[in-house]
Amino acid sequence: MKKRYLIICIIVNLLALALIPMNLYLFAMPEWVSLIFDSLTAGALIVFFLKGRGKWLSKSILSILLILTIGISLFGTYCNPYWNSCNFRGFPYSESYDTVLTYEQAKEDLEYCLDCVKRDHPLFINGIPTEVQQRYEKAIEELQQAEQIDATLVWQKCQNILSVLGDGHTCAYPNSYYGNEHYLKYIKARRDTGDTLAAVNGMELSQLLEEKSDLYCYEVESWGILQLKSELSTLEGLYFLGIPVDEGIAYTYESPEGVRDTVTYYESDFVTYEEYMELNQIEDTSEEEDSFVSYTIDPEWSLAILTLEECNYNNEYCRCLQDMFTEVREQGIENVAVDIRDNGGGNSMVVNEFIRYLDVDTYQVDTCNWRLGIFNPSFGSGINQNQRYTDLTFRGRLYLLTSSGSFSSAMMFAEYIKDNQLGVLIGEAPGNTPSGYGDIAIFRLPNSGLYVQVSTKEFFRADRETDDILVEPDIECDAGEAMEYLYLELEK
Repeated sequence: MKKRYLIICIIVNLLALALIPMNLYLFAMPEWVSLIFDSLTAGALIVFFLKGRGKWLSKSILSILLILTIGISLFGTYCNPYWNSCNFRGFPYSESYDTVLTYEQAKEDLEYCLDCVKRDHPLFINGIPTEVQQRYEKAIEELQQAEQIDATLVWQKCQNILSVLGDGHTCAYPNSYYGNEHYLKYIKARRDTGDTLAAVNGMELSQLLEEKSDLYCYEVESWGILQLKSELSTLEGLYFLGIPVDEGIAYTYESPEGVRDTVTYYESDFVTYEEYMELNQIEDTSEEEDSFVSYTIDPEWSLAILTLEECNYNNEYCRCLQDMFTEVREQGIENVAVDIRDNGGGNSMVVNEFIRYLDVDTYQVDTCNWRLGIFNPSFGSGINQNQRYTDLTFRGRLYLLTSSGSFSSAMMFAEYIKDNQLGVLIGEAPGNTPSGYGDIAIFRLPNSGLYVQVSTKEFFRADRETDDILVEPDIECDAGEAMEYLYLELEK
């Protein structure tokens, strides 16, 4: 009899603890499920006390186990920013942009969006900011008045709410299947000639962004412009912006020489993904594993160039660095450049690993506050001890190529190099501020299938003395010309 009740206690405790990894890796569940299992663990212990006839040792051990289980369970549920997130579970496609929803479904999605932000974002530690609450109430009112509600309208209302925060990491977006979108078929041709979109229907992009600012979440205008250009490249994006295509849209492009020309495009100029690929003779490599990191050696200029398209900290990245710096040492290369233009971020450990090859013992790093439920503890001392690879230490000149599309961890890469005077930055200021929010948890709205990503940390810049809001380049130029400026610098 005693063994049976003992086994029941242990099993119930294990089940209560197992809910946390089950939630993270398998499926979402309401928070009250944890409370039910915590109650069951307490009930099982009471039954053991009453009927198990256990001695004081077994009762003491099970009591300690109960306290630990409930403590871990409550913390893992209510103080875990990733509870019910999709971070470790994958990202199913959202509903189509024109999927019709009921008012109740749309309202449920907005409520869930606000709940996620309220639960995780550092700005909400003391409650919902007044302006956010006002935007939320206005969004609900507009949904009530809408003749028809679709997934795009829900996306717009989520952005109306989240844009108030001025946080480029906290936003809503669809995960769209390529087959559902229609792309302007001339994009590639324009990009190949170096043309950039400058205006739409006679309105400069900066003006258009200002007009549509409540649809975008950004800290730096250049990042907002990049998002705006993305929407302007598809029919679905134009629908999101509320720009009709029935009578055509005038796109004004600017050449590298500064010459402008305007072309009117119609709905027929937007094609499916497959048609776009075929028209532009692009091979679909989506199923192939393209490397995100590579390097080249230019012996003539004594230069090694590392191209990093994503901030993935994994074995491939570490091997690439080791191989490159091995060749740098063997060939006596004096200059290293890292190209992080249009790198959207990822894992910030990529810059720490890179600095291990540099001749520095300590360096300044950012610090942060991490929102963990009702807690908002501080992390980091602001100084890192560099675990150098002494046999491959590089003592030459370092350059970093950046663009407004260098975001999040890519921005942090530039921040650490800039703030520790480890190299020269060439190009444009990255797309978000070093003192701001980040480290996201991602949630899927129940009815539209839209995704809401929420910052869980507030970061503070590595260089506490600087007054610069952005990570400013040492040599400022258009991102597309950064490589040319690099070689000009090498000539000096």
